[in-house]
Amino acid sequence: MQIKKVEVIPFAVPIRGFADAYTGFTTSYAVLVKIYSEDDTIGYGEACAWEPEFYGETLESVSSTIEKYIAPRIVGQNLFNINRILAIVDAHLARITCAKEGIDLALHDLLARTLNVPVHTLLGGCFREEIAIASEIGIDTPEAMAEKATEVVQLGIRVVKIKGSQDMGMDVKRIKAVREAVGDEIELRLDPNAAWTTIGTIKTMQEVESCNLQLLEQPVAGWDLKGMAHIRNKIGIPLMADESIWTPQDVIKIAEYGAADIINIKIAKSCGLALAKKIETVSESFGLPCIVGTEIEPGFSLIAKLHLAASMKVHPLASEFTELSLLKKNILKHEIDIKDGCVKVPGGPGFGVELDEGVFESVIVKEPVNNFV
Repeated sequence: MQIKKVEVIPFAVPIRGFADAYTGFTTSYAVLVKIYSEDDTIGYGEACAWEPEFYGETLESVSSTIEKYIAPRIVGQNLFNINRILAIVDAHLARITCAKEGIDLALHDLLARTLNVPVHTLLGGCFREEIAIASEIGIDTPEAMAEKATEVVQLGIRVVKIKGSQDMGMDVKRIKAVREAVGDEIELRLDPNAAWTTIGTIKTMQEVESCNLQLLEQPVAGWDLKGMAHIRNKIGIPLMADESIWTPQDVIKIAEYGAADIINIKIAKSCGLALAKKIETVSESFGLPCIVGTEIEPGFSLIAKLHLAASMKVHPLASEFTELSLLKKNILKHEIDIKDGCVKVPGGPGFGVELDEGVFESVIVKEPVNNFV
């Protein structure tokens, strides 16, 4: 079964205002990728394009890269050889991850639809049919963040991740305000997005020890594994790596340095599902459990995350689906219900969901967008 055609459509879904240590935004930008087989079956993928400050890829660059450099090389390829197709793409395009994510997801969806199986079957099968979820709250005043955390809890989510900033003193006030607002039964995580210093992190964690955080995520730069290891040895809670993890080789370095207790896998960073599974496998070999992280995924990539989490042998903590508390529109013909802090994995062939053409038409980007603003 050969690939017949590749189509890309940039779109933008409005979200509730959100800020992290890199930037602030009110829109989740992405590129819908449609890959057609010979019999006109369509596989749907989605490429993250909302934070060029971190990824270095924009709505325009993702679209043009797929159209001009990837599509011509994969049309005519045998759909059943996903790894070979991805290897061809890697051989011609280094580093970029978001454009490759869109292709990877569409290939998995198309092959699974062709075989009439769920995507998680292609990933090795399903360990769980419901995924425990967490949601982030963006940087704001302590009072506003406490209110947002309460709203997240009211949605049925039992794990809240607090975003940190370069102002560690203010972050202490934010953490304490959120803990007071949500009470002791809600799990709290903290993620400064690499904006802190090693010594500052240790001091700050001492100041919030009474807040009983579930974990601390990537307080210092991704390259600073020595700093991560030092922090891990000085704090009393698990340390999760995010910015440090892009490839399976990164996990090996983390293990060698003793720089983390848990790995956050983001499919926009891992170029999609195929490499994400390799990261999980290497992590498991070092005894490092994984979760699936969030990049405010607006549609098919959100569902792809559910299938990835379902396929993980070890999934001890909630994976992150901040998008469920932020998205103002649902481009899928699928209602995502949160019950007892969990979301069900869709059944059916492929990702198990379909595009809502009516809603999607309203979010298609028809003019150039400067998403650096």
